[in-house]
Amino acid sequence: MTARGPSPMSLQRGIKDAFPQFQTSKWRRVFGATLVACAAALSVVAAFTAYEVLTNFREFRTEASDNIEWSLAQTELETRDFTAALETAMLDPEDDLDRLRLRYDIFYSRILTMLNSPNYQRLNVTPEFEGALQRVRRFLDSSVALIDGPDADLRAALPLLAEQSGHLRNDTRTLSLKGLTYFAEHADDRRERVTGTLLRLTFSAVLLVAALVALIIHVFSLYRRTHEHNQAIEQANDRMNTILTASFDGVMVIDSAARVLEFNKACEVMFQHHFEDIKGRNFLDFGVAADKRAQHAKALERIIAQQANHVAGTGPIRMDAQRGDGTLFPVEVSLETAQEDDRIIVIAFIHDISDRIAAEHELVRARDSALAGEKAKAEFLTVMSHEIRTPLNGLLGNLSLLNDTAPDDTQLRYIRNMEISGRVLMRHVDTVLNIARYEAGVTAVSVADTDLTMMLQELVDSQLSAATAHGSALSWRWEGTPFPWVRTDRAAVEQVLLNLIGNAIKFTENGAITIEAEALPDDDHTMTLVEFRVIDNGVGIAEDRIARVFEDFVTNDSTYGRVPGGTGLGLGIASRIVKTLGGDIGVESTQGVGSVFWFRLPLEKGDRPSEATVPTPSTDQMPLNILVVEDNIINCELTEEILINEGNTATCVNNGLEALEYAKVHKYDLILMDISMPVMDGLQATVAIRNSDGPNTDTPIIAFSANILPAERERLLAHGMDGFLAKPLNRTALQERLQQAYADGRDHPQDLDDITGETVHTDETEDIFDTNSPYPLLDILAFQNNRTGLPDATFQRLLSRFVDEGDALNAAITAPYRNSSKVARMCHDLAGASAVFGARAYHERLITADTATKQNDTAAFENELTTLPALWRKTRAALIAQVPAVSDG
Repeated sequence: MTARGPSPMSLQRGIKDAFPQFQTSKWRRVFGATLVACAAALSVVAAFTAYEVLTNFREFRTEASDNIEWSLAQTELETRDFTAALETAMLDPEDDLDRLRLRYDIFYSRILTMLNSPNYQRLNVTPEFEGALQRVRRFLDSSVALIDGPDADLRAALPLLAEQSGHLRNDTRTLSLKGLTYFAEHADDRRERVTGTLLRLTFSAVLLVAALVALIIHVFSLYRRTHEHNQAIEQANDRMNTILTASFDGVMVIDSAARVLEFNKACEVMFQHHFEDIKGRNFLDFGVAADKRAQHAKALERIIAQQANHVAGTGPIRMDAQRGDGTLFPVEVSLETAQEDDRIIVIAFIHDISDRIAAEHELVRARDSALAGEKAKAEFLTVMSHEIRTPLNGLLGNLSLLNDTAPDDTQLRYIRNMEISGRVLMRHVDTVLNIARYEAGVTAVSVADTDLTMMLQELVDSQLSAATAHGSALSWRWEGTPFPWVRTDRAAVEQVLLNLIGNAIKFTENGAITIEAEALPDDDHTMTLVEFRVIDNGVGIAEDRIARVFEDFVTNDSTYGRVPGGTGLGLGIASRIVKTLGGDIGVESTQGVGSVFWFRLPLEKGDRPSEATVPTPSTDQMPLNILVVEDNIINCELTEEILINEGNTATCVNNGLEALEYAKVHKYDLILMDISMPVMDGLQATVAIRNSDGPNTDTPIIAFSANILPAERERLLAHGMDGFLAKPLNRTALQERLQQAYADGRDHPQDLDDITGETVHTDETEDIFDTNSPYPLLDILAFQNNRTGLPDATFQRLLSRFVDEGDALNAAITAPYRNSSKVARMCHDLAGASAVFGARAYHERLITADTATKQNDTAAFENELTTLPALWRKTRAALIAQVPAVSDG
């Protein structure tokens, strides 16, 4: 078988799995992003700080160019020079006034600079400086006309100017002192700010350098990892190319226009084209038949458009491809899509299945030949079986006539031996006819409502003597919830079970054979899968023969010293019948240990046929509609049967919650209520019914239990119950009490001690006693009373269930790790059923154990449990002796 190529998804997963160290971890990405963010933030901080430093230095340069402190000092000197020139002009009338005008202009220019310079304008916040400056300015503004006027006018106004300038020296000194003080303080503040800014700049620069160094290291690490990753990818690609080149399956890659992008060696051999010759060509033009190209083109369009019905990723599809010489050959193609840059590509894995198709054709031819041979064999078997059957019937008939001619003892022995051999031969012929009929396809199925419980019981009854002859016990049981009524071909199912049971009996000596039936869980709401199992502890089957047991003419070997009879066709016929019914059949076996033959059938739920005759109540009795609330299946079915046979209508539910739901929507004449039940007990259900707004708030409710302590009876009345009816039911007492309860209603509740339903004994009661108990092992009168009140099959079925439940309780009591609560519950459930079948001694012990549980007397409960196993074995034997059809397995 050729190797299959890997899928694209598996290639991608392979690379990732091969190099997990190159998968970028989350913390690395976070670390890198954090470094970049820190470097960016620090760069912004450093730039802002540098800008602030430059701004401060620029302000320093401006202030230095203005020479503010010098200008302030010069103002005071310029004032002195001006006043000195003014005094000189006043003392010497002949003095040239040009010197006075020059000093005035210099002084005026200095003051004007202060007024217009932004650096001096900041001094306006100082009141003394602002006042002095304004006084100087007013003097200059008032004297400018005189200074610029004629000499005569100026000389005449010199005394006035001298008077007006008397304050100039004090004002200019104030300007100088206040200005120098302000700028000195301002310079100190500026220097502190510059110092702080420089420190921040230095710290930011250090952090930025550190971040950049870390970022450089991280980038270098990423570069190294990326380099290693690229090398790993190259190695992986080389290995993948080697794999694809060596693959026996073709691998082809095409784009959305079906142009060939990749074409491995297997494809070259398969399609008879070299990659260099067809690279970039449309694959549909040379790789598929001409009449299929349009269809494949549309399929490719659906894949590229990712439509819902495309075939990519759905597994292998079969199609015909075309070789270079034009011949067609079958292939299986698996398609996958991938994203490459901004386009979708399609990867095809192609497997040539020419050899497989040829092998399939050869198998078909071989099958047809085998079927023809099987048909000829079946026809031969049919003809020969009929030819043998005709004289055999005549032989057996004449032996029967000969037996009527009063032969002597010797002749009679010979006749009997010949008759036995003839009947065995007739069974073999019938078996051959059966297999011939199934081989010929005659498989008519007659479906009808069938009671599996009844069928299994009848099968066990019919085969019990054969099993007993081999010293083996034969029994049957339901596993889980019974599913008795189904629609199927009863005769067909019986034949399968008879073949399996007969096979188990033949190969089991002094052992046990058990038939189990179980309804398996199934999602199909219309059909239920029922499994039948035939379990034996016989010789078993060798492992190398298990696979052939359902073949025709195959029998077990004689390992254990005997050769069982039979043709080896029974299991083959059983297999054919099961398959005809739509089921499966199989076997599990261990040599020397035993075998389990099983078959499963899908069965539709059937309907119980209506009874042919329904007992009619007497004219002085009124039929009642009764709700029975009972969680024990045996008691439930028994009570229901008794009530129906007495002409009443009965509905049985298994817990208090179900009873409440039924009581809300249906009107009942009477409710028989068990006390101890799962989900909701009897007291809770009674209170809920009484407090509901349903139709049964006033309906009589009778406590229905095998054991109610005297202290509890007042509590039952207080919770709304109307009486007490003990288990088991006595039909005569039951009918009388039911009619009385119906007539009285809730206004006249019964005395709980009166409605006991205890079994009445007469002198005719032939009870079976055990010397170790004051109570009889079996109360024959109670046993027969309930037996005659039920159909025989129903009674046997209920008794079989009771025996199984008793065995289960015994197993639970004797288990290495006993579950006391589970055992207590089983004792309570089995107490009522034990009384139904007259097991008085066992019933009393169960009641005592149940009472001890209710009184929380653990020691008494454990003491009672020690007596139950031995008592059950005796009780069980007594019950089986009364009804031999009930198995003791």
